[in-house]
Amino acid sequence: MYSGELTRTPPEKRASRHIGLIVGMNRYQDSTFQPLQFAENDARALAQWLVNNKGGKWSPPDVQLVQGQHATRELIESLITQICLHKAEEGDSILLYFAGHAFIDERSGEGYLALTNSRYQDPSTCLSLHAFSQHVLTQSRATQILCIFDCFQTGPIWSMHRMSSFDSRPLLSSSVLSILQSYPNRLFMCSCRGNEQAPESGTRGLSPFIHQMILGLCGPAVDQATGGVTLSRLHAYLFGALGEQQRPQLFGQQEVPFSIVGDIPEVTSTRQATAANFAAGFLPGTESPSSSTHLKKSGFMGAASSTATAPPVQAVSPSTSGHFLSSALDQQREQQGQQMVAQAQQLFQAQNYGEAFNLVEQVLQNMPNNLPALILKGQLLGTAGRYTEAQQVIEHILQLDPNNAMGWSMQAVVSSNLGQHQQALTAVERSLELDAQNPETYAIKNNIMSNLAVAQTQTPEQSKSKLRSDPEPRKASQGFILGLALSILGIVAGLIGFGLMTFIASIPYIGLFVICISIGILCVNAARGAFHYGLVLLVETILVSVVLAGILGAMYKVGQASLIHQINLHPSLFMPVLVLVAWLIVSAAVPPVLALGGFVGGFPSRRRQKHA
Repeated sequence: MYSGELTRTPPEKRASRHIGLIVGMNRYQDSTFQPLQFAENDARALAQWLVNNKGGKWSPPDVQLVQGQHATRELIESLITQICLHKAEEGDSILLYFAGHAFIDERSGEGYLALTNSRYQDPSTCLSLHAFSQHVLTQSRATQILCIFDCFQTGPIWSMHRMSSFDSRPLLSSSVLSILQSYPNRLFMCSCRGNEQAPESGTRGLSPFIHQMILGLCGPAVDQATGGVTLSRLHAYLFGALGEQQRPQLFGQQEVPFSIVGDIPEVTSTRQATAANFAAGFLPGTESPSSSTHLKKSGFMGAASSTATAPPVQAVSPSTSGHFLSSALDQQREQQGQQMVAQAQQLFQAQNYGEAFNLVEQVLQNMPNNLPALILKGQLLGTAGRYTEAQQVIEHILQLDPNNAMGWSMQAVVSSNLGQHQQALTAVERSLELDAQNPETYAIKNNIMSNLAVAQTQTPEQSKSKLRSDPEPRKASQGFILGLALSILGIVAGLIGFGLMTFIASIPYIGLFVICISIGILCVNAARGAFHYGLVLLVETILVSVVLAGILGAMYKVGQASLIHQINLHPSLFMPVLVLVAWLIVSAAVPPVLALGGFVGGFPSRRRQKHA
């Protein structure tokens, strides 16, 4: 698929270059891939910004834009081979951007990018990420390669492998992730353009991802000191500016910041040594099975074997050999730990705290004194509110490195959350002594000072009053429920009295007595409740009165003619209806007046109880 021997040129001093291949397509020959709206606009906008003198200022000949029906598999593979394997030299930085469909093969589980002439049922017509990673990422002489996959997730396999609604990880098989871990400065940033759960969306003719990316590149992600933009700053901006669907996921290891705008940092090339170490499992004379398979498939087994051969035994004394093996083991442990901590930090930024914590624990099992892992563990414990455990981790950090400014800042935050404000102030002052330029530490100090001021100005009597006022919301809630129950009881009693007067007309006094009791319940409840519970019962009484007034108004507006007709037919209904109307008027008008009086009269008593 990717062919061509690399012709190594003697290293010489030359200017580093930004090289870009930008691909976007809206329509496909295979109807399995639904038409897109913004992919070609996104590719065009990004390419134009990169070469604009007020944008990225990349050299126009070094940026290639391929759109629409021109983006065939054959052309894109040819351009990737040309750019990554032939054009790029050490010191160069490559950006590959793809906007289109991506799917996972149902048989192999490998991820593929669909080009305009690709067929879903024939992965050989698509761009294989495994082959791309194996043959291009590992062999390119470029210092840095960033691949941005802004893809529509097509096919049923996505939903079976996703950890969340828009997870891009299934596109990168375990073999691809392994290569990214093995080769630093090979980075994938993935965003979900859409899937079966969410359609493609747009803002001003662009997808939200590219729209926010260009906005970030124009200002918010720019380093004001240097005027440059690194991938880390851009990713942090996008992570906060975008919603869950388009929020980017970053995969791979950065030895140096990836520069999108500005000078490319100089890096001493260690790619051949890195490849040999991973192929040999970091030990001379041994070979990792997975790496061996990878190299055989790539057709570079001969070169790898020669670099992985152990030095002759006779050339190394036993003591030197033992020291060499020990150093190799330490190097293996350290590099693996760095990779796992970096991955855990990415998970932490993605708020995937569980997986991040598991990775950190794995690192600390082998290297209990790994400072970056300990710092991240303390942050994770603090985020989870497990301050006592975080305190123990921080003490360990400060034992290992008493001058660790981050450790003292973490100590200040945890102490403040535990209510130990004076200890927190001492810790944050120590952090500022060690790193006086950290704005986050100043923010922590200001917060601690505010908490300390509140704690110092609060008198014991105020603390006692605060503790006693805590039950107030519960008391008010109970009073509201009790008052509402009594109001309902009064209304029900009034309706029962009306019924007794209607159906036992010969003894009207019984129904009249029950109606009087209902009025008494409503009036006493209104006055007593507002006196003891204040505004809550006053509002409840007014609401009940509004309901009763509404019933009375409805009877007048809607049922007046019907009532008069029934009274004409049944004269015995005249007295019950008259009593009902009178009951509604009294029940709607009198309780609010009594409640207002109780509210005003009980104000001194309620205030004394509150401050008692």
